[in-house]
This record gives sequence, C-alpha cells and structure tokens, in this order.
Amino acid sequence: MKEMTEAVIDSKNLQLKTQNNIENFRSLLDSVCNEVAKRFNLYKKDESPRKASIIDALSRFTCPGCIYRKLSEKSASSDVDAIYKECHKLAVNILVERLYQHCLDMGYTVAISTEAELEYGKVDILINVTKYGINLKHYTNELIIELKTGNSLSLSQIFRYLLDVKGNTIIVWRIRKRQILVFNIDDLKPLLTEFVLMIYLRANRLLSSSHFTCEHAPERDYRPTQEDLQITIQDFAQSLLETLPHVLSITFGKLGLHVQEVKT
Repeated sequence: MKEMTEAVIDSKNLQLKTQNNIENFRSLLDSVCNEVAKRFNLYKKDESPRKASIIDALSRFTCPGCIYRKLSEKSASSDVDAIYKECHKLAVNILVERLYQHCLDMGYTVAISTEAELEYGKVDILINVTKYGINLKHYTNELIIELKTGNSLSLSQIFRYLLDVKGNTIIVWRIRKRQILVFNIDDLKPLLTEFVLMIYLRANRLLSSSHFTCEHAPERDYRPTQEDLQITIQDFAQSLLETLPHVLSITFGKLGLHVQEVKT
C-alpha cells in the first residue's frame, strides 16, 4: 500500500479534511476499500470491492491478525439462522404493503422498484426493497428504513448506509426491542468523522504490515436452541403488531407526508 501510506497525514489535518464534507468521507473510504480489496482479492461478481465486508472487518477488530483472518476467509460464512431471515423478510413485506396502501389512500402515485418501476412512469413515491430493509424516495427526499429482527445494532452498518445513499436520515426499526430509532447524518457527523478516520488509519496499519501474529480464538457462531427460536417467533409476532403503526407514522412524518393517525 505504498501510495496510500505516503498519503497518510497527521490526525489533525485528516480531521480537518473530512470535517463537514460527506464526499470526502466517501472518497477516503473508497480509497481504503480499493487498497484492501487488492491485497485480499475481495471483489464482487461485478469486480467492485466488497466494501461492506471490508469496512465491517476493519471496524469490528482492533487486532490486525483478527482482521487478516476475517478478510482471508475463503467464503463469507453466515451465522444467521434461517428463522431470523424469514422474520426479516416477512417484516419487510408487511411494511412495504402497508406503506404502499397508505400512500395510495392519501392520493399519491406509488411504485415498488422490484415490480418494474418504469412501467409506472413518473411517480410521487418510490419504494425500493433492499436486502437490509426499504429505501423510500419522495421527490428529493430519501429515507432508509433498516429492520432488525434480533437484538443487534451495528453503528458501522448505519454509517455505511448513510454514506451509501443521497438521503441523510435512517430509521432503525428494532422490532423485538420495540424501538424505532431515527439517525440523521448531520447529528452524527462528528462521530462519523471519527469513524472514517479510524477506518482509514486502521487500514493503513493493516496494509503496512507483512507479518501477523494473533492469539485470539475465532468467534463461534451463535446457534439458537429450539426454545430460543420458539420465544423468538412469539415475541417477534407480538412486537411487530405493536410497533407497526408507530414506524408508519414516523416514516410518513420524515417524508413530509403528515397524517394525524396511522391505523393498521
């Protein structure tokens, strides 16, 4: 990583460079991902760097040896039980249809991007279903809704989403926690600056090393028991029904579609 290492500047100047400029955030992370992808051959089928995997590994581990082991894995292993994936898919589908119907009831033209959006022509609201949740577009306003069916919350993931799209707001619907969190890029900018700086410097530390020693044991995948899964389903069903009206109301408010009350 010779070119990148030579470009490293002291922390104060780097903070000034990144401060209040989202494009600089993206530029620094792109340079990190490009260099790490070259070193570890981490590319998607379209030959673009696997940014999510790279940034998550860099943010997850302090130890270069642990980062090296994670990035060197032959294949990405999934520690998510299929039942959690099914709960997530069901929650996304329910939310999409509720959003669609409520928008129609308010007189808006709506399209769902997975259904050949071009057939609809110009629309007021575009609902784009993604692997993590939903991306909503209302004219120039763009909003992400991230669904969590477990108890986890990844700030690294939230930062990536805020940097990946033009919108500046993300709603995190933690269904089983019965929480609806709203993150705005302007409010998080100071912390986002530190996050980008940390990823950039850690990548330099990783790529400037040629020998890695690590005595940490690999993390074990969580395997839920039958009782755990039974509790998960019951709690998921109850908490989704309880919080669905609230996430709909917050979503419409953030899109500028103010309605007095949303009923399910």
